[in-house]
Amino acid sequence: MNNGKPLPVLLFFAAFLFSFTSSESSRTATSLKTAVEQFSRDPALKHASWGVCVVDVASGQTLVSHQEDLGLVPASTQKILTTASALLMLGPEYRYETSLGYSGKLDADGTLHGDLVIRGSGDPAFGSSNLHDSLSLNRVYARWLKDMQAAGIKRISGRVIADANVFDDELIPRKWIWEDMGNYYGAGASGLTANDNLYTVYFKPAQTEGLPAAVLFTEPAVPGMELINQVTTGKRGSGDQVYIFGGPYQMQRTLKGTVPLGSNNFPVKGSIPDPPFFVAASFSEFLSKIIPDSEILAVSVRDLKAEEITRLKSVQLLSTWTSPPLASLAGHTNLNSVNTYAENLLKTIGRILKGEGSTDAGIKAMKEYWDERGLDTRGMFLYDGSGLSPSNRLTAKQLTTTLRITAQSSVGETFISGLPLAGRTGSIAGSFKGTPSENVLRAKSGYLANARSYAGYTRSRDGKTLAFALIVNNYEGSPASMREKMTSLMDAITRYNQ
Repeated sequence: MNNGKPLPVLLFFAAFLFSFTSSESSRTATSLKTAVEQFSRDPALKHASWGVCVVDVASGQTLVSHQEDLGLVPASTQKILTTASALLMLGPEYRYETSLGYSGKLDADGTLHGDLVIRGSGDPAFGSSNLHDSLSLNRVYARWLKDMQAAGIKRISGRVIADANVFDDELIPRKWIWEDMGNYYGAGASGLTANDNLYTVYFKPAQTEGLPAAVLFTEPAVPGMELINQVTTGKRGSGDQVYIFGGPYQMQRTLKGTVPLGSNNFPVKGSIPDPPFFVAASFSEFLSKIIPDSEILAVSVRDLKAEEITRLKSVQLLSTWTSPPLASLAGHTNLNSVNTYAENLLKTIGRILKGEGSTDAGIKAMKEYWDERGLDTRGMFLYDGSGLSPSNRLTAKQLTTTLRITAQSSVGETFISGLPLAGRTGSIAGSFKGTPSENVLRAKSGYLANARSYAGYTRSRDGKTLAFALIVNNYEGSPASMREKMTSLMDAITRYNQ
């Protein structure tokens, strides 16, 4: 039984072989070349730019391709490059450490005359119950309180300071668009983050379509954030049509769009404006409920003077919170397409390899790494780690080369097992049902306006492990119809028999 987890790679291959010997042996496989030609003649692609590349992982032979060197908007398949790079460059056992310390003097009566300092390391999973309940922010804070009490701290006369200086202050990559950055998928990368840098706002629709919808509450509460609600009630069953507008560190958020009629407590997710301040403020509030007569000011290191920042270098360590291994974080990034995780991984690459926790440093280190391993990076233009920017460009061949090199490396099985499994998990859980690709093909999907993409692995009918990438930009028709057409082409890759 799979228990909802991606199947290990060996079981992935075994499942494939069983599926063909038991149910597909009597079927005639459609020629892969013919399938590509049929796809290219689809009217939806008349004005489109698209590329496909299919490679035999063992031999490196290209089995079929079309405009494989054309730079295209990869959308979230760019996470393939980022997560593979992180695993290869940092190692699957790499872990982040977020520390709690204090400065100042601790009196004999247990009063701390000084500051508590939370020092981030860029951990994207810090305080994230979305990854696992054991990582929730309340559990972190309870652990820290216990360690504070063990050190003899009973009262605090000072502040909680959030130190996120391990990364630069540029939360959002420069090429992200305005309508994305206030929403949950527009949560950027901070040196100190919590709860995946997101909050959920709950709405109560009106009884009549077109009337204002009321904001009920947010979870978690975001100290200092002001919501300007312009959301109205939409048609029944219309879903989440809300956009949240606001830039990095802007505590005022404007909400526009509609929520569906008849859906009480309707959830909409947004990005936390100032993640380090959120951590400091939420921990301060946590302590204020437990420590009597305490008013502990929350401060981000961004608001401190230079001399105060210098003094932060000498703090007494109280507690350290360690992240899950990078293998788990990379798998979560790909399985659930979490943009903020990908951005944190990219900045971590920059910090470790270039001494600078920035998007630009991460991209530079990543491109140099792949250049040295024979990947042709000409035509590769990257502006983030997640693929959210519409300015990114990758080729199908660059993605399949990345996939092939990674599959043959020591992290190959770890990487492959973290990808969504056809008909089972992630964004392709509902696709490939009843086809040879079900429970066999593993792929990361990508979707932006007028851009769809898939990249991953499958096992061909003649037993070969194949890496593939398929990117389509500027197509006609609905995203759902293009998804079905691309799914059919990917299934033809699985049916391949040389």
